[in-house]
Amino acid sequence: MPAPTRVLMLTNSVTPDLLGGLNRYVRELSAALVRKGMHVTVATKRVRPELAMHEVGDDGVEIHRYEVTPKSSPHFLVSYAPRIAAAVWRELGAYRGTSDVVHAHYPVSAVPAALRRVPYVYTFHAPVHREVLSERQGSYRLPRALERSVVWGVQEMESFVTGRAARIALLSEFVRNELASLHPGLARNAALIPGGLDVRRFAPASTPRQDRWAEQATRLLFTARRLTPRMGILELVRAMPAVVELFPGTRLAIAGSGGLQCRIEREIRERGLGETVRLLGRISDDELVRWYRSSSLVVMPTQELEGFGLTTAEALACGTPVLGTPAGATPEILEPIDPRLVTRDTTPEALAEGIVSVLGDDDALQRAGATGRRLVAETMGWDTVAERYLELYAELTARG
Repeated sequence: MPAPTRVLMLTNSVTPDLLGGLNRYVRELSAALVRKGMHVTVATKRVRPELAMHEVGDDGVEIHRYEVTPKSSPHFLVSYAPRIAAAVWRELGAYRGTSDVVHAHYPVSAVPAALRRVPYVYTFHAPVHREVLSERQGSYRLPRALERSVVWGVQEMESFVTGRAARIALLSEFVRNELASLHPGLARNAALIPGGLDVRRFAPASTPRQDRWAEQATRLLFTARRLTPRMGILELVRAMPAVVELFPGTRLAIAGSGGLQCRIEREIRERGLGETVRLLGRISDDELVRWYRSSSLVVMPTQELEGFGLTTAEALACGTPVLGTPAGATPEILEPIDPRLVTRDTTPEALAEGIVSVLGDDDALQRAGATGRRLVAETMGWDTVAERYLELYAELTARG
């Protein structure tokens, strides 16, 4: 049986079309596979009309985009999934060779592969059925009567596509436990492959702080999060008065956008944190690296469902220590570095307590930064992660 030479990635969206951890993961994994000699095509929805339907990026990744029903349409709920299914079905028709591999990352996109019984790898990034409402309320709202039905439908879809997958990859043990609620046997046998990142770009370097506001901080905290309830930004803002009381001059920069922005802005005003907390909005990848490098501490205040923690890994790769909550996969990354980097719970009080504890120990911060960089560079670089996937692909083609 020939080794795999072509990969068809099935996903919801991809960078730079749309920001997000899953979107970046798919694009960067695809680019890493291209560097290893694979031909990679990503089939994804077109999120903006100016994007070409077909193109090959500078990284060698071929992108095939398809049209979907806009969220503003009254027919969105009934036509969105069928349009994706029809487009992916057509893509699958071109991938019938013995050396071709299908790799799915999102349940809606994977359904056609499951229906056609095409052998495929499925990366279970997180339980989408648990995220579908909290993560999407900024882009569309569902009538309350439909919410339970939509969640049930997505859960059934996830169960179907994971049950039909030839191999399943997981980003963390936390995600393994989530998959176990759908398929206990599959969860036990799934391959644990951590999330990947470019450890050459996310690397330590001497970087001046971004602007005068950041330069004036005695200690600079940073986080990059979608402004949704699950990400914990409100809790982090509420923790800041207690932090500033013990460490005057500490400042917090928050990168990201989302439906909670107005509420967060109001919280900042009401707590008198106008000079202490700054909302940066969306920032470029280059700016993101500079903020990581110039910060004293990156904070991950996640409230639930952190399937991997890309921000955590990126900051550690830059040599910057990270403090996180005991939510999702965050403790799997941080506890081996220093257990103090994981707060006792997800409340503002626990966040303040944890921040104050680590900010008061400069030696521990330096050790955590160095240890974190070493851990990430050894296990999460894209070259390493891509090799792990090539092993899974080879298993599929060997089965025939």
